[in-house]
Amino acid sequence: MDRIGNKPLSELLRVLPACLRDAVLYAGTDELEEIRVRTGRPVQLLYAQKERMLALTADERFCALLLESLCEHSAFAREAELREGFLTLRGGCRVGISGRAEMRDGRIAHMAQVTSFSLRIAREHKGCARGALPMLLNANGSPVPTLLLSPPGAGKTTLLRDAARLLSDGGTGWRGYKVALADERGELAGASGGTPLLDVGLRTDVMDGCPKAEAMERMLRSMSPEIIVTDELGSAADAEAVCRAAAGGVCVLASAHAGSIADAARKPYLAPLLNNGSFHQVLVLERNGRDVKLRTYACGEAAI
Repeated sequence: MDRIGNKPLSELLRVLPACLRDAVLYAGTDELEEIRVRTGRPVQLLYAQKERMLALTADERFCALLLESLCEHSAFAREAELREGFLTLRGGCRVGISGRAEMRDGRIAHMAQVTSFSLRIAREHKGCARGALPMLLNANGSPVPTLLLSPPGAGKTTLLRDAARLLSDGGTGWRGYKVALADERGELAGASGGTPLLDVGLRTDVMDGCPKAEAMERMLRSMSPEIIVTDELGSAADAEAVCRAAAGGVCVLASAHAGSIADAARKPYLAPLLNNGSFHQVLVLERNGRDVKLRTYACGEAAI
């Protein structure tokens, strides 16, 4: 592994209330992966191989202050994200939220009160995808259309980010490719004002803040990519966009939540992608503490 970047963590600490920031720094940030804040309970820190409860208990007032701080005192401007249950901070850290929702016409109109936060620490692990390159490139150095699977929190986004960087920059045995990053939630590139704050490669173009299906379609039409990278396929529209990109001769590297191919096959929008040639292989990411394994399975015509 070449380097672990801390820009996302720095950006997160910058917007935390001072009491929480000081408590986290005192507890230590090495291998910190997640901060959980829940009304009426101590703040929980989750590390790669341990957890720690802080001597800081959140109440309703603290949760309201935390939300305002995370939104940089402009919660109204982030209302669309809040309705979806998350915020993505400058630098790529993602904040999941839950609490009391107000409904209108069967849809969430407004988060009236946020009582739980999951602050996931994004990290730039440069070089973490280098060991996967023999799987992502064929014998001629051409990229292999790949679906990456794992349960939440195993490191799919980190691996995808570094894979995009390596494929974009090129290296010994493979040329650099034009990469289009469909970054709906801003976690891959950690962009600010459309400019990536994380290293996603010299030849990479980013579209963030746009539904990934539409982003893939737009970049396919306008940016002539050779590879499209996107995170967390989650709908039929996403799957259809992958099919159209693959039919247009573009290699797609994407991820989805699933613990195995069998799990993925039970999702109606993923099952067709395993058989129609959009992906030539599936990589299943398995993690146990610091230990990470990738298992490779052929799919579609490549499995015949």
